Amino acid sequence: MKKLFILILALCAVGVLSASPGQAVDSNSDGQADQWFEITDGRIEKVSMDRNFDSFVDYTVEYDLQHRKIYEELDFNHDRIMDDFYFFEEGKLIRQEIDSNFDGMIDVWVYLDGLYIHKYEMDSDFDGVIDVIKDYGQ
Repeated sequence: MKKLFILILALCAVGVLSASPGQAVDSNSDGQADQWFEITDGRIEKVSMDRNFDSFVDYTVEYDLQHRKIYEELDFNHDRIMDDFYFFEEGKLIRQEIDSNFDGMIDVWVYLDGLYIHKYEMDSDFDGVIDVIKDYGQ
């Protein structure tokens, strides 16, 4: 997962250097755009990517005015449905929500305090009701 994250950052950096407002970028030179940028006043607000080059967005990141992440989502299994969601405050990851069985519904919530897991909740039987809670902050 760490290598995937580094690859995404590298691809994003290549696209950022060549992007202009609303421009799509073809990072692998196959003739089809695979990175899209929403830019306002010279500031990147949102980047969307097709990481596996199948013509469908499977990664999106949004930035605040200081170019810190505020939201990130990805389609981990490339089924065209986003299933991992990351929420940031002042550029710091505070929560992750995961659809672990790829049914379109969140079933794991992870709350972070810096680098540490503060709490997690889980719907372990996928019935829509949280049935596992572990709070490390108490």
